[in-house]
Amino acid sequence: MADKTDTPIRRVFSLANVGVGVAGSYLGYALQSAFLDQPARNAKLKATHKRAARRMADEMQTLRGAAMKLGQTLSLQTGTLPDETLAELATLQMSAPPMHPSLVRAQFKQSLGAEPEEIFKHFEPQPFAAASLGQVHHATTRAGEQVAVKIQYPGIRQSLVNDFKMFRTLSKPAQASGHIPKGAIDEVEQQIISETDYQREADNIDFFHKHLAPLRFVQVPQVLRKYSSDKVLTMSLMKGEHLDDFLARRPSQKLRNQLGENLFELFYFQVLEVQALHADPHWGNYLFTKDARIALVDFGCAKYMSKATVSYLRRGFLFPGSTGSPEFARLLEKYYEDEGRELPPATRKALIRFAENFYRKVYPPDAVQDKPFDFGDPQFLKDFLIASKDLFRTKGVLSELIFMVRAEMGMYQTLHRLKARVHTSRIVRKYLN
Repeated sequence: MADKTDTPIRRVFSLANVGVGVAGSYLGYALQSAFLDQPARNAKLKATHKRAARRMADEMQTLRGAAMKLGQTLSLQTGTLPDETLAELATLQMSAPPMHPSLVRAQFKQSLGAEPEEIFKHFEPQPFAAASLGQVHHATTRAGEQVAVKIQYPGIRQSLVNDFKMFRTLSKPAQASGHIPKGAIDEVEQQIISETDYQREADNIDFFHKHLAPLRFVQVPQVLRKYSSDKVLTMSLMKGEHLDDFLARRPSQKLRNQLGENLFELFYFQVLEVQALHADPHWGNYLFTKDARIALVDFGCAKYMSKATVSYLRRGFLFPGSTGSPEFARLLEKYYEDEGRELPPATRKALIRFAENFYRKVYPPDAVQDKPFDFGDPQFLKDFLIASKDLFRTKGVLSELIFMVRAEMGMYQTLHRLKARVHTSRIVRKYLN
């Protein structure tokens, strides 16, 4: 990895320098804007957003690891960050500085005991995708099968461990106040560091390949175990386009609606039937086809849900009574009890407001819903973000739900980009029966 990422101290200074540079960009805008008319101010502000975001993205790409994952998460925040910022951060979903070819060979040989050309009929030395933890190469097996070979960056696991140690130290005031519970940090750290174990990811792929088979519109790769290890993962090559390329073809509203329904059904099938979900929702991990099929290409982050969580969700989704009723309050309290927590009164009120101000609008519980919900309307995203912030402030968020909500938010962002119209309640009800 680059020199600046060799030690935790250097990583801290790198991020601090980015903060100073970004602040300087906006200070420069503030000083100049007083001398500009409104159109010129608007143009200057957009240019400042773009320049600041590019600086952030470049540094996050170099740092990789947790920093790049943070950038990927920020890139999905439609409605909260400027479009120019989102466009620059979106590059983090599929691109990072690639390893030198000699380092690729060394990592591959150390993991599998042979050079790539000794194992494959053809191996492309330049990656076609490079992200936070590793990069992916095209290859062809001796039998002629096209495959994707993911090779982990050397030292990335220790880099993640160091990043989380640093974060725990810097976030002690927030932990002491209860705004960032230790359990939440534990959950995030465990999930992200586990992504560096490619044998575990191979197990995840096998699990989802089997359990998502009933959804004919979903494709999951197959693992080639004999060409895989804890730091090299070889799998069948998935076909399709990333979201931006798919949208650039100007798909019809009918196709966007069908893809939206498929994405929505995929999420709820995982949560309510499989009781586990692909939990890394950024757009680099999804491929779409012109007949509305979906290919999933990264299973490093998978959340296996507890029975208590699934039972709670089954009873809570499309709850038939009033969200202000004692029955609904008891449903919330029981779930917290099952998770070993007491439900704070402020959290109970925030959850009820969340149900009433967001879920009742997007998922009407008492409608046959011949009319689909229009995810092209940005108001639903604002409602979700307002309710989420309201809940977060109560300090009562359960760590068990962090990655499910992350995946849910990613789904909403994608549906919004598609401007899809989806029969939400109808699909959820299908898996509650």
